[in-house]
Amino acid sequence: MAGVQHVSASARGIVRRMVSNGMSKARQQKIVGEGLAVGVLSLGVEAVTSNKQAVEFAFRRAWRGWSCNSLFPQIHASVVRNDIVGIMHRSSNRSGMITADWTSGREHVPTLREAWPIEEAGEAVGEEAGVSHAQWVDLARAFIAEFKPEEVPRSE
Repeated sequence: MAGVQHVSASARGIVRRMVSNGMSKARQQKIVGEGLAVGVLSLGVEAVTSNKQAVEFAFRRAWRGWSCNSLFPQIHASVVRNDIVGIMHRSSNRSGMITADWTSGREHVPTLREAWPIEEAGEAVGEEAGVSHAQWVDLARAFIAEFKPEEVPRSE
């Protein structure tokens, strides 16, 4: 048929990467890892279980319902492929301007890298992508809601 173009899967992948506001996959992963850490800390949660299946399930459910997930098209949160555990593990090894990160061991522990108000940290993380502190807290709230209480120790 004249005028009909078929687009290959690789071309669609290139377009999808271009649509992501010019952010690379690594940049998107950094921002989501930091934003989730800030959101979790905002809720008074000190750590999250290191149980991979529980973390991936919670993230998949939270990500699916989060209003800002389309801003990060390179983040995978499906049964087949889920990036969150890798994001958490690589988080503390990142260099450069880092607002928050995760230390992984017996638990995944979110930490602010600088001593500044949590709301400012949340705004700083989302500035590039246009995500507010409240939106990071929304993602974190949905994420934390999927765990058993003993899987998410909270500060008193």
